[in-house]
Amino acid sequence: MSDDSKNWETRPDDIDLLALLERSMIFLRRNRWIFLTGIVVGLLLGLLRYSSLPTIYKSRMILGSSLLSNQNYIQIAETWNALLKSGEHETLAVLFNMPDHELQKVKQIKAEEIQKIFTSNNPNGFIVTAWVTDNAVLDNLQKGIVTAFDNCDHAKDRLIAKRKKLQELIEKTSSEINRLDSTKKAMENILIGKGNPSSSIIVDGSTISRQLVDMDEKLLSFREELQFTNAVQVLQGFVKFRYPAGPSLYKWLLLGLVSGLVIAYLVATIRSIDQKLKSRLSSQARA
Repeated sequence: MSDDSKNWETRPDDIDLLALLERSMIFLRRNRWIFLTGIVVGLLLGLLRYSSLPTIYKSRMILGSSLLSNQNYIQIAETWNALLKSGEHETLAVLFNMPDHELQKVKQIKAEEIQKIFTSNNPNGFIVTAWVTDNAVLDNLQKGIVTAFDNCDHAKDRLIAKRKKLQELIEKTSSEINRLDSTKKAMENILIGKGNPSSSIIVDGSTISRQLVDMDEKLLSFREELQFTNAVQVLQGFVKFRYPAGPSLYKWLLLGLVSGLVIAYLVATIRSIDQKLKSRLSSQARA
């Protein structure tokens, strides 16, 4: 047996592959106009779909809180996103204290941990990402998200209690400052001879001044804490990007191209099967 015949017998897979490639080329050649039409139609459909979609802008906000855990806030944000998907803009408008027509420009809200490893108390805060069709809505959306977090049932009760406590401390501190200020003025009047010389006030003036300074600092601290008493603190607000995040022209052209080729392949396959069936029926009829 010759070497050529040995090689022919030991490489049947190569023959099958060549035959498969030959059949594929014949199939493509016979149906080339179908595939070309599918490519053109698919690209046009992808372009039309891209043109019909609204421009989407993506921005994110970094929040922190010591009131509730990050996972609690993330679950709350998922509830908001579910309301957006179901078109419950009126319900969200009440939660966010925003006009309904502005919330219709918000397409998605998502929250996630900054630190991916779960901890019971994550000091790194969490990120809220928003997809909107108009950057102008981001300012009101940021305020609305903070307001909605504040109005959560558990957070709202704790905030009310905390604000009440701070208000009481402010009132007590203010009263103490007024008392110390009155004592200081009375002492000054005695020293300059305007007060009652029989008064038995014996107070160190420097001590009163130091106490007044301490009380003023406490008062300012309490007022500042009351001013920024929220369920969450905004570490970085939404940034308005000039360039949109979507839709992607290349993505929709690729999807259109793939869809066109799949449809063209199905049409060409059905056409080829139909031709074979007609040819077989014709041969049987002649026989």
